[in-house]
Amino acid sequence: MTTYNCIAEDVLLGEGVRLSKFINLYGCSIGEGTKIGAFVEIQKNAKVGRNCKISSHSFLCEGVTIEDNVFIGHGVMFTNDRYPRATNADGTMQTEADWNVEHTIVRRGASIGTGATLLSGITVGENAIVGAGSVVTKDVPANAVVAGNPARVMRLVQPEPAEATPVPFLDLVTPHVEMEEELVSAFRGCLRTASFVGGSPVQEFEDAFAEFCHAQHTVAVNSGTDALRFALMACGIEPGDVVLTVPNTFIATTEAISQAGAVPEFVDIDESTYNISVDALATYLKVHCTHDANGRLISLRSRRPVKAIVPVHLYGQMADMDAILRLAEQYGLTVVEDACQAHGAEYFSATHNRWMRAGSMGRAAAFSFYPGKNLGALGEGGAATTNDPAVAARMRLLRDHGQAKKYYHDIEGYNGRLDTVQAAFLAAKLPKLEAWNARRRELAAQYNSLLAADAAILTPAEASNARAVYHLYVVRVADREAMMQHLKQAGIGTGIHYPIPLHLQKAYTGMGYGAHAFPVTERVAPEILSLPMFPQLTSAQQTRVVEAVRSFLRREPGAVALEASLTARVHA
Repeated sequence: MTTYNCIAEDVLLGEGVRLSKFINLYGCSIGEGTKIGAFVEIQKNAKVGRNCKISSHSFLCEGVTIEDNVFIGHGVMFTNDRYPRATNADGTMQTEADWNVEHTIVRRGASIGTGATLLSGITVGENAIVGAGSVVTKDVPANAVVAGNPARVMRLVQPEPAEATPVPFLDLVTPHVEMEEELVSAFRGCLRTASFVGGSPVQEFEDAFAEFCHAQHTVAVNSGTDALRFALMACGIEPGDVVLTVPNTFIATTEAISQAGAVPEFVDIDESTYNISVDALATYLKVHCTHDANGRLISLRSRRPVKAIVPVHLYGQMADMDAILRLAEQYGLTVVEDACQAHGAEYFSATHNRWMRAGSMGRAAAFSFYPGKNLGALGEGGAATTNDPAVAARMRLLRDHGQAKKYYHDIEGYNGRLDTVQAAFLAAKLPKLEAWNARRRELAAQYNSLLAADAAILTPAEASNARAVYHLYVVRVADREAMMQHLKQAGIGTGIHYPIPLHLQKAYTGMGYGAHAFPVTERVAPEILSLPMFPQLTSAQQTRVVEAVRSFLRREPGAVALEASLTARVHA
């Protein structure tokens, strides 16, 4: 509070913010370099990005997000309730408990003219222009000029030429700069309370993440690998047991199985989704297993008992869980989800007749918070979810030296705790995850649309009963290495997930799998390529990626032939 300004203590101000007189700010955040004019009010839970200009007499209510480089003219009004009322039906005054905030987003580079009014629940696209005095009632497309009451698209403007700077495969700088004040505040809270291991910040994050996943329990640990290892052990997997998974995944999946004392065996993938093939799984259980005299399911390959299935929700799309769970029930197996790439991914379960989230369907599930994940820590981190209180209790023992309480050890455990600082960072990020995932889906849909006419590239297939969160956007092309080199020369980053299937890795030569053991995985591995995918990817950057991909495909005479063969394989 100053003589002329009312600025609450909970306002987060970035460096270089310029504030005029007679303003009212509370519970909001303002990015660095932004200028706020006189007589502006910005309410709690509103966010203004970097290098914005908010002109005088404007009102930004709760639920408004202004991204970077946005211009807001004089007297612009935002709303967050389409049907406001002063009183309830019984005549009592309405309070905050009587309505739900509807969120409005103004994307990067947009301009809102003087005197405009924006109704709640809309998005103004990147570089769009809203004319003075307009009443905006629905979403405004990127690069569109709208005007009138209600506002209508008048024309499109050409976006400014993309900068010659490289397009990274993954941008971890921008989101953390945008959240700098919130993350520093989270760290400061730990510093001032000496909360470094355990404590309420960890518990609060566990509770919030369990709610996000629609699960009953979350156990925070120090990596996704430990999350999967502890989940398997807590579910009763013992040394020598066989655990089934796929060869097209990161090695952490099989490391967790091996480190739990179990033996990984592989099942091939579905060529459309790249997740575990239900048909291949059924064949393995029926043809490659038998039952011993005690009724145990035994692998004919290793002569060991088969105990569990670990379906990997690869690239952010859930596996066909209903079918997997039916097979698991038929054969008496435990299902533990590897959801390390699938924070917030959803699957419509016909069994339950509702959408269900990754982490809520198996007996337990593992998540990674490696910095590049959809929800990433500022270091290592992971968590396991479950609806079984006994499994949760066992995992808590395993992560903390087997302690039921300090210095009382029920079992011999591990040092696998998530430190408090990382829990505080994750708690600050978690409320943004829904929007980040929605943006990834927008970008994936735009990629699909822009690349649809190119017969020489196969874009990701999303199952009709899945809502993927696109941790990765993975395409298939004939000459993957040549395309990578072409994109590199154009300043565009790419990745391969994964170049060598696990059964052909040097680390697993002792497993005895040879070439051609898993034909779909081996066919896919040399063709898959991950394009840039992150929530802060701009339309201009994405256009550069697509143009570079197209320029490569136009010069490759063998590309169309690949598309014909790929289509035949996937739809066979």
